[in-house]
Amino acid sequence: MRALLSVLLALTVSSCSVIDLRGADFVGREDARRYIAACARSRTDLYCKALLPTLERTPGQVTVLMVNLGDDDRTAAIERELRRQGLTLDGFVGSAAADRFARANIFLAPRIQAGTMTSLDGRSHTVTCGLNDLKAEECVIDGTVRGGNTNEPGPGVVGNVFVTDAAILPFN
Repeated sequence: MRALLSVLLALTVSSCSVIDLRGADFVGREDARRYIAACARSRTDLYCKALLPTLERTPGQVTVLMVNLGDDDRTAAIERELRRQGLTLDGFVGSAAADRFARANIFLAPRIQAGTMTSLDGRSHTVTCGLNDLKAEECVIDGTVRGGNTNEPGPGVVGNVFVTDAAILPFN
């Protein structure tokens, strides 16, 4: 009975709002490609939609930077960077700017770690890592993007999602 009520509630909510049950909320321990593909199915998540084509063309282990807030916050992070470049969100998904965004925020590495790391766009980034107040590892990229790795490499998990605060790496 409880399962039936849950299903009915989900169907009711999805029919009355813009919630896309096929989208994805980050819950940790996510395969990078599967997570971004699920996230991109959301009607409102431009962040994942912009990442997906480049990610699909990128072989091997990857770490994807992901603002761990709602769709609107992720879109706002992209919009701030586009405004800095004199651009707008109009036509962003599928554009050259979207590819630049994806390449700046994807690393060919199984995780973000201390040292110098290179994003897919060829730029070198300085990464420092340490323990935060909760004794969890936290890394900072170029002194501006703060977050943490969600995955350890393991069976069935290809790639890593590095969850961040509201910041993304510049992509000009």
